[in-house]
Amino acid sequence: MADASLRLAVAGLAGMMLAEVPQVLSGFLPSPSTMYDKASGGIETGPESLAVLKRSAVKGTIVTIIMAASVSAMAYGVIGGHAIWLFLLAMAVLALFLHDCWQAVQKGKAAAGSGG
Repeated sequence: MADASLRLAVAGLAGMMLAEVPQVLSGFLPSPSTMYDKASGGIETGPESLAVLKRSAVKGTIVTIIMAASVSAMAYGVIGGHAIWLFLLAMAVLALFLHDCWQAVQKGKAAAGSGG
């Protein structure tokens, strides 16, 4: 069993990793409100704008998965099989962030279709 200071370091690393999930995605995607505005026509965008958002979401997701897997692998040596929970929590944060973004796009498209 790892000593307390090493376990504390892993806890700090886990917290930072979970906080970085939305930060990483923010590097690839705009805010949900901006995604809504793009989808609704509230801000002028090119015809490929939503396709670019989808490609950016894929890239951000890949980077996030690699980051979460790396941190979980590093933590495995200290906390063993519990490290899978770090990965699963990161995937939950990822899913929540992406869900919010794509809900905003769908609501924006609906607003555009209804004339406002």
